[in-house]
Amino acid sequence: MKIFTKYLVICVLTSGIIIAQDKPADPKALELFIQGKTYELQDNYLAAIRLYNEALKIEQAPGIYYTLSKLYYNVSQYEKALESGLQAYKLDTGNADYEDNLSDVYIMLEDYSNAMKFLKMVSVKRPDDINILYNISRVYEAQKQPSQAIKYYEKITEDYEYDETVLERMVSIYEGYKDYANAASAMEKILTLNPTDLNLKYSIANEYLKIPDYDNALRIYREVLEENPKNRDVQTEMIKLYFRSGKNQQAFEEFGKLANKDSVDFSTKMGIAVAFYDASQDDSTALPVARSVLENINAAYPNEWMPQMYLAFIDARENNFGIADQKIKRILEETSDTSSEAYVQAGFFYYNQNRLTEAYAVFSKGAGIFPEDFRLNFLSGNTLYRQGKQKESLPYLEKALALSPQDLNTISTLGIIYDDLNMNDECDNIYQQAFKYYPDNILLLNNYAYHLSERGIRLQEALEMSKKTIEKEPENASYLDTYGWIYYKLKDYKNAKKYIEKAIKLGSNATLLEHLGDVYLGMGDTANALKSWNQALKEDPDNKDLIYKIEKYK
Repeated sequence: MKIFTKYLVICVLTSGIIIAQDKPADPKALELFIQGKTYELQDNYLAAIRLYNEALKIEQAPGIYYTLSKLYYNVSQYEKALESGLQAYKLDTGNADYEDNLSDVYIMLEDYSNAMKFLKMVSVKRPDDINILYNISRVYEAQKQPSQAIKYYEKITEDYEYDETVLERMVSIYEGYKDYANAASAMEKILTLNPTDLNLKYSIANEYLKIPDYDNALRIYREVLEENPKNRDVQTEMIKLYFRSGKNQQAFEEFGKLANKDSVDFSTKMGIAVAFYDASQDDSTALPVARSVLENINAAYPNEWMPQMYLAFIDARENNFGIADQKIKRILEETSDTSSEAYVQAGFFYYNQNRLTEAYAVFSKGAGIFPEDFRLNFLSGNTLYRQGKQKESLPYLEKALALSPQDLNTISTLGIIYDDLNMNDECDNIYQQAFKYYPDNILLLNNYAYHLSERGIRLQEALEMSKKTIEKEPENASYLDTYGWIYYKLKDYKNAKKYIEKAIKLGSNATLLEHLGDVYLGMGDTANALKSWNQALKEDPDNKDLIYKIEKYK
């Protein structure tokens, strides 16, 4: 369908019924015309068209041409509709229905140049016809001239009446220009036509936020609350707007009402601040609001460390690392041994910047002060693991597991480390423990299956575990490689090649290419084995195993 069929306010035939003007005067032509109308009412358009054309042979009445044009339009024969429409208009240039029909056909044919010429000519005769003004606007839009279209839309709105379709087009054009103030104004006019439309009110408030015009956004939200005083989503948005407009005290008071509290305590206020900080990850406009709230809380609670910590996070995000570091160090000095959470948050400050040595220093100091804190033990071990210090990480991670035996992150990390360190008994034990809690976890299944394949033991069991992973994630290259590698260990090279090649298509890397080379070698295809190994070596030039294989078999 063309773009205009949804919007044009024109005399488009929709039911197949046409009340024609200027019926033929000749009795025989009139008889054929009436018979054609009967067929048309029965939706037998082809028969109707045939009879109308027969009538034209007797009398070329404008009403027959007009009726025939509309019927051609109805059966999507637009060129013929144009031809008949032009004939009708030529015979009676003062007929408004003929004019509307002809402009409609031009538009449907996307002949915007002739449509515009014709509409401009007609508008001189019918300057107050809203339909003509509207169609001119839409043609301008089709010609990518929204600045011209908006002039006609505005004229309709200002001089005649509010029309929802016209106003919606205005909103679209204003938004295209990022003229959010006028877009909001047009939407407010739509609201006068649909005063109870809740979604429209939300859209208007959102439009004001783009400006930004917080006062008008708040006005709209208050209107919503008048209708639904318990709308918590709107109450929450209003609180955000109060903060964004610097009305912190009012925001806290409103939050107190929302939380059914006579007064808002420190933890509640921090919850608001943290919510804004978290929201700023996706919405940068929330970051200055978070800073404003935190500074307000910090001034009211100078002995609390958490506002200062989050202010340090904001400093770091704004690249003020020196100031942030000073705040973090001061917090740790002042909190000393009173808060494990301070060590967690401070350690994360460094961890998230990949400053792992400093992160470990904070986490491990906290773990020493709070030895029963699971998080500090896990984070200390995990930070060492990320630095490649696997043996050193074990005491922390094993302590974390003792404190929280079902923690999946601890279990999976220990499984990998035991595997890397060839601690096979410990590796078996950790996975056996893991499967008691997570029997269908595909990450654990994959890792343990691969571990067993590398040891060359319990290969059928490993294959069954691996099969579960690719059934759940058939496009995961790592899982496909494991499945193929187990087939390799079983000397089923055909299936090994099939799955490893599929993994490579999803994302090639040195390990996959090396595995494929090993499969080719198992199949006795040394040439392709060397080819795959050399490709792998390009991606991992320091791999001694690859260098040895290439030297041995070339």
